[in-house]
Amino acid sequence: MKKTNAKKLLVTSWLLVLSLIVLAASVSYAYFTLTIKGQAKTPEASAGNLNVTSTLENTSIINATSMQLIEKENVDTEAQKVEFSVTNNGTSTLNAKYTVKLVNMSMTKNLSSKYFKWKLVVNPSGDKKEYTGDFSNVAGSEQSSDGDVNRDQVTGLEKTLIDEKSALPLNISATDSLVFYVWLENDPLVNQIYLTSGNFSGKLSIVASPSN
Repeated sequence: MKKTNAKKLLVTSWLLVLSLIVLAASVSYAYFTLTIKGQAKTPEASAGNLNVTSTLENTSIINATSMQLIEKENVDTEAQKVEFSVTNNGTSTLNAKYTVKLVNMSMTKNLSSKYFKWKLVVNPSGDKKEYTGDFSNVAGSEQSSDGDVNRDQVTGLEKTLIDEKSALPLNISATDSLVFYVWLENDPLVNQIYLTSGNFSGKLSIVASPSN
């Protein structure tokens, strides 16, 4: 007679929202429960703990109204940035993975441009990984129907920085250091003065869950 072991994995990932304006945050989240059925003399349920925390280390406010056009080679030193870390604490019994995105974004449409860029650097002083992109088409067209610069404000936007397929692994007792940059990139061949009149705000969101 064959016995079938059925394992049911129940994962609750709480959303940790890291405000780009908040001074510091440290929150434990993502509790994982493993339920085992069909095995003799095995407890009906056992629990594993995933204790992931994150701390903002920089108070820079991401505010496009104060941004200047920056040369590509000067991004690391001149762009507005937020530095923070993500830790899978030693009290965890599970390895983790996590994704990163911008949520609750508000921006004027003139910043929906390939020249408004972002970069997320993971472990810049170690096993460095770098993710880059821009905000083109995030809030619609840069121009209004009459061809003028579109400065309409759009709210409730989201932008994925690291998706589930590229989720970052985080073993027990490991810590990742991250730096998030946003900037307006200068193109000497293009009149970009319209970009400097825009505004942008948003929050970083991290979702952690047990890794497979």
